[in-house]
Amino acid sequence: MKSHIKVGDIVELLPTNARNRQLRAQEQKYDWRVLEIGTPQCYFGKLAYHIAYDENHTRWVLPEDIQLRQFRENLRRD
Repeated sequence: MKSHIKVGDIVELLPTNARNRQLRAQEQKYDWRVLEIGTPQCYFGKLAYHIAYDENHTRWVLPEDIQLRQFRENLRRD
């Protein structure tokens, strides 16, 4: 199902490592928006997702670090 994640989708940051667990537990940062999909140098060319919680907090994560919460097409537009 990870391959179906697209730019604009909302994903849940999973507690797969210490930093992700800290973001979830201490900072309550669960749901993130996918900004771009790529193969960044920081992951040696592996597929990764650039996600944002808000305009001040973004990060690259691997597919196993996230889970789809809401498709972009289903998001309400104001």
